[in-house]
Amino acid sequence: MTKGDGKTYIFSLFFLFGISLTGWLGRFPELKAHLKLKNGEFGTVLSIGMIGGLVSLLIFGHVVHRFGTVPVMLISSFGFCFLIGLMVHLTSIPLFIVCNLLLGVSVSAFHISINAQALHEQERRGETIMPKAAGFWSAGSLLSVLMSGALASHVSLAWHIDILQISSFILMLAFIRKIQPFSLRANEFNDDSTSIARIFRDFHVNWPISIGMLMGVQLEFSSGDWATIYSKEDLSFNAGVATIPYMCFVFSVILGRLMFNRISNRIPLERLVKIGGVFGGAGFVVGLTLSHFFSERSSLLAFISISLAFLIGGFGSSFLGPVFLIAANRASSSPGGVVVGHLGVTNSALAFLVKAVIAWTAQWLTLSVALLIPGFMLIAVALFAKVVVKEPV
Repeated sequence: MTKGDGKTYIFSLFFLFGISLTGWLGRFPELKAHLKLKNGEFGTVLSIGMIGGLVSLLIFGHVVHRFGTVPVMLISSFGFCFLIGLMVHLTSIPLFIVCNLLLGVSVSAFHISINAQALHEQERRGETIMPKAAGFWSAGSLLSVLMSGALASHVSLAWHIDILQISSFILMLAFIRKIQPFSLRANEFNDDSTSIARIFRDFHVNWPISIGMLMGVQLEFSSGDWATIYSKEDLSFNAGVATIPYMCFVFSVILGRLMFNRISNRIPLERLVKIGGVFGGAGFVVGLTLSHFFSERSSLLAFISISLAFLIGGFGSSFLGPVFLIAANRASSSPGGVVVGHLGVTNSALAFLVKAVIAWTAQWLTLSVALLIPGFMLIAVALFAKVVVKEPV
């Protein structure tokens, strides 16, 4: 096999991960109605899955270090494909919450393993591939949302998601098998890296990087949860049109991630992070505010405003998550999987709180006010731009 094969298979797995994980986002209004939940309740139920993710992120970095990336990718990919397929059939809120906790575990385990594999390939090749890998994830997400928009009026939620998850899992199995010769191997030394005592003893929080990353990625989380619901319920778009603003967001994220290497060669990284945060956040806030203003005056202007808001916000935030992850890996002496896990624990805990605040702000005030929160958080990324260029400590 050629040297480039490992990178190709990583990009393919990121693409399929995006398809599988975001396949139901465009149909969240139907899922919310199916579960008979209000905005605050639905947001809280979704956020509970992050608790399972916290446990997974704390442990699975060490598990990847001990057993390698392939076994973790195999088990976790089956887990989240099966659970998402199951959850669209549920009407019991307690059972949905239990499945969502397990979903958080599976998604976080796959997130750690695939990002550890990407960091390994990046070091092996001596080139930056993380933003582009994330771009392939977003490309999968965009394709999935496009399918949601096209199928929403013709195919039931359950049939759509079941077929999508089965297909995604079969393709993931094929690419995980292909990536095995290039995979990050199990640690060959007898150490205590997976012991409970070691896991907690070695846990380290790099607060500037963690908070900067939280500020940079929160708009992506919020867009996935609320963009379609806002477009359908607040702006009164039909099911197909309501997915378009989120499609705009994902498209601009893909564009920004795929163009990152070219742009970063011309603009210093610290300055680029500041521009992305301020430009993306301010553009999103203005566009969102205008869409609310036009919601009862002109559907066309409301549509244009919210679409531009997500386009600008997506482009500005596109590369921030990967850049902060690279910074965390550079600043740590721990294995890549452990770094991804530790960073993920902190960010998931903080994101859980932020998502709960957004959900209940939507419940008590309006969703348009709630969505201002991730917009202002994106602007605040500029305060943490210096950490992406600091040398290891």
